Amino acid sequence: MKANECSKLSSWFKTNLDSRAITANAFIACLYAVVTIICGPLSYSFSQFRFSEALNLLVFFNPTYTIGLTLGCLLANLMSTVGPLDIIFGTLATLISCLLMIGLSKLVKSLFLAGLIPSIINAIIVPFIIILSSLGTSEEMALDSFYWVMFGWVFLGEFVCITCVGYPLFLTFTKKVKSFNNLIIATRNLDYKW
Repeated sequence: MKANECSKLSSWFKTNLDSRAITANAFIACLYAVVTIICGPLSYSFSQFRFSEALNLLVFFNPTYTIGLTLGCLLANLMSTVGPLDIIFGTLATLISCLLMIGLSKLVKSLFLAGLIPSIINAIIVPFIIILSSLGTSEEMALDSFYWVMFGWVFLGEFVCITCVGYPLFLTFTKKVKSFNNLIIATRNLDYKW
């Protein structure tokens, strides 16, 4: 890394990760992990109804929450029945989703479209994780026959949790409860349309 790039990165961290943002990220990580673990079988099953995924919408308003969400997913995946593949690649799916949401929200100010990104990314990655983790076991699944079924179930679970539950909540709170925007340390996209 060049000195100029290091200086820019250091400046970004100093500007965006003050003690309040660090505390918020720690809270988000804990909340994500606890909600996922409490929901137990729903969170780790074939359909992946993780209600904690609604928290991904926070990244639309503050990109630094990528840290808390990724860490929270990592902590939650430590309890996964799928094992090390879920810990690594499930967490990576959350990181990729957050980064894509940040990029998309620079182009399109749509909370609804931003919410579709984690649904699609998880629907692509999670079936591979489940299929690969079943190889060599009595529950071994064939990639070609199960992938698209699992894709549909994972997408449905993510869509319900993020778009059907999270989107209306965030839409209501960010538009009607102005103190909520301060609470979530919203730094951008408050002018979104839908």
